[in-house]
Amino acid sequence: MYLSQPILSLISLSLLVSGSVIPRDTVDPENPEASDPKTPPSKLNRLPRPENPFKDGFKNAPSSCTDWLKPSTQCIEDLQAQPGGVNAFSGGELKWDNDHRCDEKQQGMFQTAAWDAHSLAFNADDEPDDNLKRASGFSNKKTFDIILSCRDTKSYCSIQKDGKSVGGYAWTYNGWFGYYYYITMCAPFFQTDDLMGKIDLIEKEMAEGNPQKAQEAVWQKSTGQMFLHEMMHLDSVGTPHITDEHIDPNDAQNWAYGPNRVHLLARRALNQGGGASRASTNADSYAWLANSKYFYDLTGYFPRPSNYKASDDTTDAEEQTGWTLDFGSIMENTADSDITNRMNSIVAGFGTPSSPSEPKPSTGKSLSIAMTSLVNSHGTFATVDSTWSFYTTSVGKAVGSCGETDGEKLTPQGGTSTSLSPSADIENPSWPAGEFKLNIEGESCEYKCDGTNSGRLFCPKKEIECREDTGKSKADGVLKCGSRVKFHAVVYCDF
Repeated sequence: MYLSQPILSLISLSLLVSGSVIPRDTVDPENPEASDPKTPPSKLNRLPRPENPFKDGFKNAPSSCTDWLKPSTQCIEDLQAQPGGVNAFSGGELKWDNDHRCDEKQQGMFQTAAWDAHSLAFNADDEPDDNLKRASGFSNKKTFDIILSCRDTKSYCSIQKDGKSVGGYAWTYNGWFGYYYYITMCAPFFQTDDLMGKIDLIEKEMAEGNPQKAQEAVWQKSTGQMFLHEMMHLDSVGTPHITDEHIDPNDAQNWAYGPNRVHLLARRALNQGGGASRASTNADSYAWLANSKYFYDLTGYFPRPSNYKASDDTTDAEEQTGWTLDFGSIMENTADSDITNRMNSIVAGFGTPSSPSEPKPSTGKSLSIAMTSLVNSHGTFATVDSTWSFYTTSVGKAVGSCGETDGEKLTPQGGTSTSLSPSADIENPSWPAGEFKLNIEGESCEYKCDGTNSGRLFCPKKEIECREDTGKSKADGVLKCGSRVKFHAVVYCDF
């Protein structure tokens, strides 16, 4: 898929936003607040909204369809023979499971969500490729059915994972003689506002001078956005097929679901499996793109994920609650155990990753390198043995003249010898030239210096620039430990 440079420049901040949606010279991805209106508008000019194509409701699927995971031949034949209605989402007719168990309010919410999803896709149908255009498109001929239900056929609606609840589950039946998409929605979906409800609340608060909800992408989640996510999985919409992606393709956790994690997927380095390519096959990237573009066009405020400036990947559980279990393609020979395994894998992906331990050496500690000299008396003459000594200490805390430290003294495990020539001058020490292998807090580190500067410390997960100790070039930087030992700090490396 081709993405223009403006898209690529904004993708790190946005939820897969394109340059023509939000021009690069209009919104700075490092500082989107700068382009916000100076004063919140007291009234919003509502965007043009397509006429509701679903105002007449949905018909029921044939009564011969009783098992949607393993439909009978009669069911498939009856579905295909059923007179057509509105063929939305590029050829799909929405129908109720004949045993859907949705009450009147829930049926109304389903119909509004479908209309809202169509409106969101319609408003973004040229961004960033043809997938949203297909999501907003209609067809003169039905090519498949979209079956809707409130009946918890698999008893999955009660599943929770680390404070997050299932908002629904879906699958594509792709058999020899028929193809349809089946969706069950659960309580979190029916507890979510529709698109117009969100707009009314934002307008009310903006009239009071508070634009916060217009700025927060996560707050703008609606049933239409949730429904559009499901429609992006349709084979009639996604080219190539749109799935649910992990932020890290090698990690079973961290689905790119919700604006924060969609943002993390988009800004992830290409060589680590991120960027536009994988964002373009992630359903929630499209759903949040369309949602954010709609609210940006409506309010003038750029909706941002809460972590767009943060360096961590923490996400509030509330942001991901209402996630859907998409089982992918189901065929005649798909075993129940396979479906269960898919469910377990999806649920595991919504677990909250354990906080990574801080890379060692620990922040707040420092490596101190000093020249020490020992005077050895030999009767009528004396010799001086000078060496490089290595210590850990707290940042900003000097090592004492006799090596006192709140850390530890380190003995190099190889590399350059710590011994210095007899001509070494403790009053005017050189740089600690060489390569010294050090075990620091269990990590195999190496201090390297070419003798012309303060050098660098290399550890497995950190590379640290070292600095000249303030006492290196001063005569009073020489400290005494008794009558025979002198100590002169030369370099420090703050972890």
